[in-house]
Amino acid sequence: MNVKKKFPSKVACVHCNGGCRAKQSPEGFVLCEYGCTGCGTCIAACRFDAIRLNSYGVAEVDESRCVGCGACYLNCPQRIIHLRPEDNPIVVLCSNKDARCRDVCAVSCVGCGLCERVCPAGAIKVSENRAFIFADRCLSCGACAMACPRGVIRDKRGILTRRI
Repeated sequence: MNVKKKFPSKVACVHCNGGCRAKQSPEGFVLCEYGCTGCGTCIAACRFDAIRLNSYGVAEVDESRCVGCGACYLNCPQRIIHLRPEDNPIVVLCSNKDARCRDVCAVSCVGCGLCERVCPAGAIKVSENRAFIFADRCLSCGACAMACPRGVIRDKRGILTRRI
């Protein structure tokens, strides 16, 4: 049995891009308390070898290997991995809740609301200083991704924003 057929519509997405780790302090990396800590729990939970740590030490999902089983989601201690519809490539890569994050991370959501204002479908809501996309309403048009001044909202296909 093809595992992809069992879970056809969802893939995991890590809602952190690791930008906070791009700034180094004398003691080491500066971490966002809401972001990925690189603990590896999701990697250990994934039976399909679909998750690895990127150059910032942040978990990334290989969507070609992900079957959407949710094991990484259930095991992430930071609660920043979510399942998203596979056919909607527009994602918010930030789990920040603190408006002061701009001091640590140049690519964190600051809750400016520009994405919410440009969305023709009303699929975005800014709450707790971060954007949320309601997949059931999203048209995948990418207006939010193109309007995002900090590059937090991305098109995973790489058509509207750089590929991640």
